[in-house]
Amino acid sequence: MSTCRHKWSMVGTRPGYLVTEGCRHCNARASFFSTESAPPVDEYQEGDHFWTHLGSFQAVKFDLACDACGAITQLDDMMGLMLSTCRDPDCEVARLAAREGKGTWVYVALCADSTHESGKCVSAAGIQALTEYFNANIKDPRKKAIVVPCIKCKSIDTCEGIIIADTGLTDIY
Repeated sequence: MSTCRHKWSMVGTRPGYLVTEGCRHCNARASFFSTESAPPVDEYQEGDHFWTHLGSFQAVKFDLACDACGAITQLDDMMGLMLSTCRDPDCEVARLAAREGKGTWVYVALCADSTHESGKCVSAAGIQALTEYFNANIKDPRKKAIVVPCIKCKSIDTCEGIIIADTGLTDIY
């Protein structure tokens, strides 16, 4: 276990698109990150699934590296990051934002499997590193950032928020 008080920096920054597809037959949802110049909108069959393009957003992918100890947290399981604006009282993310109050930004780390049938989401280590990264440069004691995995959303298909598409993510602090 590291005793380093990590000072995270973004590394391997990749602009692109968060693309969401749905299966017409079973209603499964899947997301992926594309670095193509335009988001792919192909329809195709893969096994029993008939995938159709549902939407895409400009997004950015990155990893985090500690400037102090050199540790790297790879965020391969994060397809994008969303600043939550959800107000649904049945959603855990909205309740968290309401409980924390004004001055708290709640970010949702988006994984590839929005239905979470696999049981997997963005790793706990990734969530911890992202939270540390976002809070590192906040000087106002009344402000903070919380990062949560998308599995905490009531439904990622209806969750409201702003997909982060620029690398100056902490400039708003």
